[in-house]
Amino acid sequence: MHYLSILTFILFLSLISNYLCRKIQMPVVIGQMFIGIIFGPAFFNIIRQSEFISTFSEIGVILLMFIAGLESNLSLLKKYFKPSMLVAIFGVVFPLIGMYLASYYHGLTIKDSMFVSVIFAATSVSISVEVLKEMGKLNSKEGITILGAAVADDVIAILLLSFASFF
Repeated sequence: MHYLSILTFILFLSLISNYLCRKIQMPVVIGQMFIGIIFGPAFFNIIRQSEFISTFSEIGVILLMFIAGLESNLSLLKKYFKPSMLVAIFGVVFPLIGMYLASYYHGLTIKDSMFVSVIFAATSVSISVEVLKEMGKLNSKEGITILGAAVADDVIAILLLSFASFF
C-alpha cells in the first residue's frame, strides 16, 4: 500500500475503534491497541512494521505525552509525591523480582533475566494518562498518584536498564 493509503486506513480503523469503544464504555486506547494487534503482524498482517509506521507512531506518542503534560497539574503532582513514590517502588520491585525468578526458572541467563525483569518494570505513562483522562479522573487524588507513579516507574526502569547494560 502507498503511504497515504496506509495512514488513511489506520485513521479509519481508529475512528471505528473509537466509536465502538465509546458505545461499550471502554477506554478508547484499549480499542486502538486491539485494532493494532488484529491488523498488525500478530493476526492479519495487513499493516506491517516499516520506517513510515515507526515514525508516525513516535509522533503519536510524542503528541499524546505533550497533551498529557498540558493537562497535568504540577502542584497536585508535588502534593501527592509520597504516595506516588510508594506505588512506584512497589510497581518496580514486584515485577523485578517476579520476572527475574520466572525468566531464570525458564532457562534464561542471569543477564537476560535481569533485562526481562527491568522491561516488565516499565509502565506506559501515555496509556495511563489517556485512560485516566477519558474517565475524568486525571486530576483526582488517585489519578495524580497513578500518573506520578507511572512517571517514577519509567524513570526507575530507565535507570535500572542503564545500570543493567553495563553487565
